[in-house]
Parts: sequence; C-alpha cells; structure tokens
Amino acid sequence: MISELTGASWIWHSADYSSDEHAEFFIPFEYSGADRVFLAVSADNDYGVYINGKLIAFGQYPDYPHYKVYDLIDVTEHLQNGKNSLAFELWYLGNNCFTNIDDGAGLCFTLYYEKDGERRLIAKSDESVLSRLSKTYMNHLCKSITSQIGYGYSYDSTAEDILCDWRVFGGEDFTPSVKVTPDKLIPSIKRPIKTLVNGEAIRGRLIKSESGGAYRYLFDFGCEIVGIYRIRFNSQVQQHVKLCYGEHIADGWVRDRIHSRDFSFDYYAKRGDNDYFGYFRRLGLRYAELRSESPLENIEVEIIPRNYPLATLPFDCKDDELNAIYEICERTLRLCMHEHYEDCPWREQSMYILDSRNQMLCGYYAFGEHEFPRACLELICEDRREDRMLSICYPAGGDMAIPSFALHLYTSVKEYGIHSGDWNFVKKISPKLRDALSLFVERWERSDDGLAHTFGEAKYWNFYEWADGLDGYIGRLEDERADLIINCLLSVALRNMHFISENIGESSNYLALSERLNSNINKAFFNADTGLYGMYSPSGRCSELGNSLALLCGAAQGEIAENIRRVLCDENSGLVKTTLSMKGFKYDALLSGGEAYADHVIADIRRIYRKMLEEGATTVWETEDGERAFDNAGSLCHGWSALPIYYFHKLIK
Repeated sequence: MISELTGASWIWHSADYSSDEHAEFFIPFEYSGADRVFLAVSADNDYGVYINGKLIAFGQYPDYPHYKVYDLIDVTEHLQNGKNSLAFELWYLGNNCFTNIDDGAGLCFTLYYEKDGERRLIAKSDESVLSRLSKTYMNHLCKSITSQIGYGYSYDSTAEDILCDWRVFGGEDFTPSVKVTPDKLIPSIKRPIKTLVNGEAIRGRLIKSESGGAYRYLFDFGCEIVGIYRIRFNSQVQQHVKLCYGEHIADGWVRDRIHSRDFSFDYYAKRGDNDYFGYFRRLGLRYAELRSESPLENIEVEIIPRNYPLATLPFDCKDDELNAIYEICERTLRLCMHEHYEDCPWREQSMYILDSRNQMLCGYYAFGEHEFPRACLELICEDRREDRMLSICYPAGGDMAIPSFALHLYTSVKEYGIHSGDWNFVKKISPKLRDALSLFVERWERSDDGLAHTFGEAKYWNFYEWADGLDGYIGRLEDERADLIINCLLSVALRNMHFISENIGESSNYLALSERLNSNINKAFFNADTGLYGMYSPSGRCSELGNSLALLCGAAQGEIAENIRRVLCDENSGLVKTTLSMKGFKYDALLSGGEAYADHVIADIRRIYRKMLEEGATTVWETEDGERAFDNAGSLCHGWSALPIYYFHKLIK
C-alpha cells in the first residue's frame, strides 16, 4: 500500500542501540510560504516533534510490526518564510509489555508539499538527517512503572545545551543518522481515529509540606485527571527531585511504591528556575508529590489534560443521585479513552477485551460515535499468535492470554454491528473471529466428556472475574478441567457468531454447536434439587456469574431460568457474588425476564455506586473495595465499571 511515507527509511542515531534509549534528530529546511506543508511521521516507540523550537505534536499510535501506523500533521501554520527547523525527540522503549511490542528503534518521516497534484519532498528520514543520543534524558535505566505500562524516564536539566537550543540550531555533536532494521515495514496505516487534544492546564493545590532531612510537597488536583505533567520551581542548588503521583493518599502521602510498582519520575534540577513538560508519559492521578533534597521555591505542578475529542449526548433522569452516578461513569469513560479504550489510566493503560467491551457498549449511549470502538476492534483483530488465541491486551508483547476474555470479543463485535450498522467492517474482521473461535471449538470437540476445558499452560490465565474461586492463577501450570463458565461463554460466543454470520451474509453451524453444547452443560452442571448450576459439578459451589451465563447462553430455559432470576435477586443466596466488571451479565440475565426486574437492577446500581459518591469519588472504582483492593493497589478510575450508563439509558424512561 502506498502511503505518505513511501520513499522514507527507518533511521536511528546509531546502529548500536538498546532498551530505554532517547534520541534527537535535527533537520533544517527552507520554506517559501506558497504551499501547505505536511509531516507524515511514525516512531518506535514514541515521539515529540518541534518546528522552530516549538513542540507541535507528540504521541505515537500503538501498532504491531505488521501493522505500522503513522500520523499526518499539517504544519503550515508553524512555518516562517526562509529558514526553518524540524526536530524530533524519540524514546525507544525496547521492551515487551501490556502496551507495547518491541519492534526495534526507529524514526520514519516525510516532510512535503503538494503542487499540481504531485507530492514534492522537502525532507525525509535517511542518512542526511542529523541525530544524537539524548544528553538530557537518562538512557538505559529501564526503570519500570508497572509491568503493564513499562518504563518511566528520568530527565537531567543540568545537561541541557547552554549556548543554544538544539531544536532550532542543531549542535556540533550531531552526526548523520543510520538506516536500521531493513525488514521493518514502512508505515501504511494512517491513524484511524482523531488525534488527542490538550485541555486547559489544571494546577495542583499545595495541601501539605514537610521539611527536615528531606523536603516533601503534596498537591491535590481536586478530582481524578489524566494528562501530561509540568513542573516549575526555583532551586538554589543542583539537586535530585522526584515527582510521585497516584490516586491515593490514605497513608498521608502519595502511595508511589506498591510492591514492584513505582509511580515516580526522576528530575535533576539545575540551579535557578526549572520548567519541565513531561510529555512522554500520560499520567492518571489525583495527587502529585515533589520530594527534594533541599528546599524548593515558587512551586507549580500542573496537569495538561489529554482528551479524545468527542461530543456528549444529554442525559437527565430527574433523580439527582442517579444523575450523579451517571456523571462519574461518563467521566470515567472519557478518562479511559485515548489511543484506545484502557482499563485504568493510572496503573495499566491497557486494552483488555472484557474491559473494552463494557466501555464500547456504554460509549454508544454516552457519545453516539462509532469510529473509536471500530479502531479498538481493529487493533484487537490485528493481533497475531501462532496458537490462534487472542492476547491479554492490544498491542502487547509476550505470550500471556486470558481465554475467557477472547470469548467476550464476539459480544463486542455483535454490539458494534448492531449500534453502528457497519457490517462491512465486521465482515472484514470475520476471518479473525472464525479463526480464534475455531481454537475453542476444536479443543471442545476433542474432549472425552463433550465439554470445553480450561487451558493448562502457564501462559494462559484462566480468569473470569475478581471473585472467590473465579480469578485463576497467573503464570502457573494447571490441570485442564471443565467448568460451567468457560462452557457457557463458549456457547454465548457461538450464538453471537451465528448472529454475526447472518448479518454479513455467511452461512454457519454456530447455532447448532451452541445447542449441542448447552445440552452437555445441562447434563454436567445442573442440579435439579436446587435449580442452579454448579461450577464444576451439579453439587459444586454456585456463582452468580455462572448461573447468569447459563441463562444467557440458552442452557437455562423456562422455570429453571425464572428460578435463577429469583435467586439472583436474593442477597442471601450464598452464591459467589458478581463483581463490578461482571454485573452486566447478572443484570442482563435478570432483564431477560422482562421489565419486572428493572427496579431491582436500578436499586442495585444505586446501592453500589452510592458508596462511591459518599466517599467523594469523581470516577468509578475497579471493585467495591476501592483503593484497598489488591493490597492497596485498587484503581479508583476503571472503565469496566461505567456500565450504569447503558442500564440507565435502557431502563429509565
């Protein structure tokens, strides 16, 4: 495919590079002022671009080695007649994590104008571009924030160029770039969604300080926010300053170290005024803390919000409490919506299938747009694994996968087709859907007991939800066994794939497969004495999630289904309760019995989310335990918990 980058090469400052490396590139050029000028750029892994010393754009769209994405930027308004400079700061991560696949370092760009229907190059990435290893960003530290996000970075302001700004004038230590990774694809996919925009800077309020052997300054932004940090202060000496950030101050200060997680950045201050804009990492936080060795003066800590531009559809149900719940749910969706939907902006920033399914469904009602969820589904379906399983996140390096989440994809795609009407796109990704589903079907049909089984290898996490006995084990070999939930999820996926196939004009036997599996589910897990389904056998422990799915997949019918609904309404049923991520399946199971259950669903939402409002939440939590979950690492802004948006639109007239 021909793109605006055709003719460019992947370059780096040196053929010898390693993980966590920052490089700088400088290109002088002339401009006559007669034509509009465009920059096409792609980077591994992130970039900032400057015209005449001014930062005009930053942020690489996540991609794959086989699916390379570039940005197209109109830079005309930033140019001046005569001499101009184009400069890039790049950060190569060089690691595989839940938000990145290592594909080697590189910058690929063209700067051009169009005249008489032809594209005319001003500059492109090749050996003529001057570059160097960054002097200010500290290279090769490989300091991890979390295993999901990957590395943080450190900046040394004392190493800044003193005599002139390299972004405008270059420097004597710049040398010609080298071409790297000759087999690396030239990007041909234009960013499929809108570019993020900066909001108005939000300044933190100093609420606490401490002096003595060390100096600490704690800032509160008043609510959960997501954006780029900027720090300004005066220091009488050169010193090390640490910026810590997070959602919690339950311990008195920012909880920056939680086991192996490290929510901090290092900044080495010069003597005098310091002003730093850290655009290489987007932070999710409410609180920020500066720690220094000596006093700081005139401190300002700001967050510049990074927002995906979209409109909001109105909602007002004339109930103040429900309106307040809706508001924090919608706000959560926005804060978890950047290059793709992400589970939480603080701790992971990763796109999981189950999380994004909840978010997409709510987004149809909150925002009424379909471009963003389509791009999310495309990113998921570009995933490639030899085992045909879908990865844990997108794009993600490594082998880990959650098999149950792969089966939720078919719900997402069905709902996208229904809400967007874009069945042509669904047809485009249908080969991927069929291929992934065939993995589960083939394993099921090979089983001796006629049931689908869990996955035994350590790379598969047999997770269903954060509930007792349903959260599986990470990185551990397990016996492959049949359970209620994996079978019901497979049956639901088969029914959804049948619906998808009908709407894209393809024949299938998915419905017949679902019916056959449902018959086996009833034989293996249904207890006629209790009228419920056990997790591993009829007499086994029962869960709300498993019984809800048994109803939704069609295994439970008639009076059996109605009995399940009655039990689901009983808070003292003894069933393992659903957590926030899976409440939707419980609610859908209830509502399949008609509007008689609507009041129960609304009352349950009110009960759960009222607690968050009472504790001053400005976004919705990952679990009902709030910050105390996961040994004090619970997310207070989590997209999968925004489901009230959907149910309010569905049930409140």
